[in-house]
Amino acid sequence: MSGALAVDAVVFDLDGTLIDSERAIVTAAEQAFADVGARVTQLQVADHLGAPLEELYALFVGDDDDARMRRFIARYVARHDEHPDRFPPPLPGVVDGLSALGSRGLSLAVGTTKPSARASSQLEAAGLLGFFAHVQGTDPGMRPKPHPDVVERACAALGVAPARALMVGDTPRDVGAAHAAGAAAVVVAYSEERRRAAAGFGAHAVIASLVELGALTASRGAA
Repeated sequence: MSGALAVDAVVFDLDGTLIDSERAIVTAAEQAFADVGARVTQLQVADHLGAPLEELYALFVGDDDDARMRRFIARYVARHDEHPDRFPPPLPGVVDGLSALGSRGLSLAVGTTKPSARASSQLEAAGLLGFFAHVQGTDPGMRPKPHPDVVERACAALGVAPARALMVGDTPRDVGAAHAAGAAAVVVAYSEERRRAAAGFGAHAVIASLVELGALTASRGAA
């Protein structure tokens, strides 16, 4: 880890970074795969959190049946929305971390693989929506992470150049999207096992809680 980052904005991934959504995601995916006749376990899905549904289908099924893929996506959405954890709570330290960054005048946004509307509804249910000036999902016509689209659009909405922004996420996709956009990247990992894995992602730092972001970011406007 190098020195403090001089940034004016922070863009956050959603799932696994801000909200504790893994259980609903992996359960819904396992069930949706079963609905289209494929056996994929929750542990297999967990290794690919943050991947678009189309990519999950290609990885675990890999056929050219577009109708079957669309059924999988529709079943995933239905299964997720009936799961008791479809509106998950914030992860530990998230509220305190966001509050501290906001009090310093940093602009905050979300940049996620989810569509913007679904991301906003989950943030609102978790009591986090008010922290963010912009919520940027991967909406139609946009490329998913590790492409830079969500980071670039979030920064544009905040009026901040990507070079003055920090992307915070929990997967190599988040780090790749940040670097592709020209932004810095920090990984938050909530377990020792994930922190060990994240050490190889190429981020500026790996942290255990968003509360640690304060020590990694220089004052607004610093050179």
